[in-house]
Amino acid sequence: MQAGPQPTTAADGSVLPSVETGIPDGRSAMAAVLATAAWTAMGLVLWVLFPMTGAVLLPMCCIAPVGWYWAQRRRFTWYRVSALTLALVLAASYLLVNASWSLSVGTAARTVVLLFLLAGTLHVVLNTLPDLEEPPLRAMAIGALVGLGVAGSILCVEIFSDQSLRRFLMHLIPALQPSPNHIEMAAGHLARLAAYLPNASISVLTLMFWPAALLVDRLGTGLGTARQLRRLAPIAAVVVATTVFASEHGTSQVAFVGAGVAFALARLRPKLVMPVVIAGWTAAILLVAPVVSLLYSAGAQRAAWLPESARERVVIWRYTAEQIPQAPILGAGIGTARALYEAREANAPVAPGTHFRLTTSLHSHNAYLQVWYEAGAVGAAIVLLLGWVILWALRKYPSSVQPYLLATFVACALLVATAYSIWAPWYMAALAMAAVFASLGAALPEPRADRTPTVR
Repeated sequence: MQAGPQPTTAADGSVLPSVETGIPDGRSAMAAVLATAAWTAMGLVLWVLFPMTGAVLLPMCCIAPVGWYWAQRRRFTWYRVSALTLALVLAASYLLVNASWSLSVGTAARTVVLLFLLAGTLHVVLNTLPDLEEPPLRAMAIGALVGLGVAGSILCVEIFSDQSLRRFLMHLIPALQPSPNHIEMAAGHLARLAAYLPNASISVLTLMFWPAALLVDRLGTGLGTARQLRRLAPIAAVVVATTVFASEHGTSQVAFVGAGVAFALARLRPKLVMPVVIAGWTAAILLVAPVVSLLYSAGAQRAAWLPESARERVVIWRYTAEQIPQAPILGAGIGTARALYEAREANAPVAPGTHFRLTTSLHSHNAYLQVWYEAGAVGAAIVLLLGWVILWALRKYPSSVQPYLLATFVACALLVATAYSIWAPWYMAALAMAAVFASLGAALPEPRADRTPTVR
């Protein structure tokens, strides 16, 4: 006769409750698993559809991992500070000093506070996830995929229906209406919303594509829900790709393709991909100023075949690069570009042969250039180090996981190259949350078709 379920003991010798259908402890633990999945799903839906909530959602990523760790161990632990945490704290500490001469103190203060918060959140979550048992990890993974699927489907409908959901919500809640710069009116009524309004959501969707693919891969086929998700994965991938390429966000499209190339290279030439990515990251930091100057000298700002937004960026990049020598070592201060733009934009001259003004704009639309201008060579060196630390850390993961993590890194690196301010709270949080969900996928055990996971 087969023995009944045996209690599970933790590392400190304490007995963990066994969860089997039909017993009270089992029902309680199963309810906790379902609550974890629902919590994660709701967070993903909120994040994708309303990306500006990212800075608030980021610290909430600690709740499920820390809660499950406490449930399993009945204690907390102090994790060794990793090189990644040290690099993030170094960046935040330097920017705290840099903020003292910023022309936008509010922007600088928000950036520094969020960066410290980001470092703490990643330290806790990235260390806690590998110590969790399989059931909560799978619950978080399934919840993430369900939430991403729901949000992605809604976003797809938005893109192909001229933002019908946003217009409906604006009708119900007028306070949600964007500024007049983002809408077109006809006869006193809303005629059309700017097509670029969903771009931030498209960015989040692009960031989450490869972490989601890793989650699907690591879930395996042991559970019915996981099997269904794996069957739906190809359809979901097509929906996401279609949504990204039907949108107005060219940066996400470039990042999507670039990350896909990195993934394919990691699968086909695993020994070659890491040196290529490291070289690309190093070049992006060290060569950004001369490259944008060459683009301007070559007349890219007047190239009719380029989108207008791309031509305007060339002008912004060149002008920003020209300001770097004024404070080459320590930078002009976080948020200085926005402050100068708001003060001088009306009187700024126009770039020859274009209608674009020679200004820094609200920001440089290039994180690497923005760091050089506002944080100087010291800031650029710290960012360079941060990328190296991340890429070096990826080497410790199994070869089956590395292609997904590298693709996620490349997607992040390409997204910050031509869009948004790197100091934007929601953008910093989005990059960190992509790392959180990629780490969740890496923490899941290797799938085995002949094993059905048990909830303990």
